[in-house]
Amino acid sequence: MAYRKRLHHLDYASVMYPDDKKTIDWLNSLKVPYVSKWDFAKQMALHPRNHNLKEWYEIFKAGVEYYTFQDFLRTTTSKYREAYNEVENQGEGINITEESLPQMYHELVRSCEVLGIKDIPAYSTDWFYGPYHFSNGETHRRIVMMSGSADLFTEAEMAFVLGHELGHMACGHKPYHMLLETFYMPFVNDAAFKAWASIIKLPLLEWYRISDYTADRVGLLCCQDINSALSTMIKKAGLPKKCYSSINIESFIEQARHFDADLTGTMDKVVKILSIRSAEFPWLVVRAGKLLEWYESDEYRQIIENS
Repeated sequence: MAYRKRLHHLDYASVMYPDDKKTIDWLNSLKVPYVSKWDFAKQMALHPRNHNLKEWYEIFKAGVEYYTFQDFLRTTTSKYREAYNEVENQGEGINITEESLPQMYHELVRSCEVLGIKDIPAYSTDWFYGPYHFSNGETHRRIVMMSGSADLFTEAEMAFVLGHELGHMACGHKPYHMLLETFYMPFVNDAAFKAWASIIKLPLLEWYRISDYTADRVGLLCCQDINSALSTMIKKAGLPKKCYSSINIESFIEQARHFDADLTGTMDKVVKILSIRSAEFPWLVVRAGKLLEWYESDEYRQIIENS
């Protein structure tokens, strides 16, 4: 694999896709109230006639404190989702370590070095012979690579997908991914869900899809080869294995540009409705178009040159 430059002091906030950053900043700003002092309730029960309602409200309000939404999720959804994922991953997958699978482990270590990530996440395999991968956990982080990926991806393509998953972690996506995966994703194929998802859940599902635009940027910064990033997407989009030796990247680029120019703008409402389903399996052609747009801007070049 070609030399990859280490990106020191990478500012992940500046890498994020604008709509992704806007949503993450909003979610991170949310506060969840909780009551830490319950003395007022005891006194109210013992002496119900000694205070009027306004005074009791002031006492109650003085005892209210606030979690950030992130901290609230860490003690609720994320905590239990992580525990479930760890049991599942440990029970049916192989832990990738320096001892068990040194080549795959060193690929992860090198990707972390390139991106300036010091805390190397846990890494494991799972059985499915396809070019798929995912990550889970916010405090106990893990990347899961489907066994087919190790065979179907080149070393540079593997760097892209590892960077993609590390990007989700570094940009603060995982607490909100786990929230969606716990409460929303099990119902994406349910008829009743579709009737009201556009009213209640569509904005977050749309963000779930958009978060991949950011992760793809980090994946490109990790592999530092746009052709490898695009060939990864082509394989994930369904290219037959027998055609791997003759991947036509230019044709895929043309398709991505055509979709972005001729379809996205005029069919915006349709795109948003369909994205309820594509939130779980985002459109690779759209992702390729967004990544190309960023690659061809000065932002990518400046990050590589200035790091």
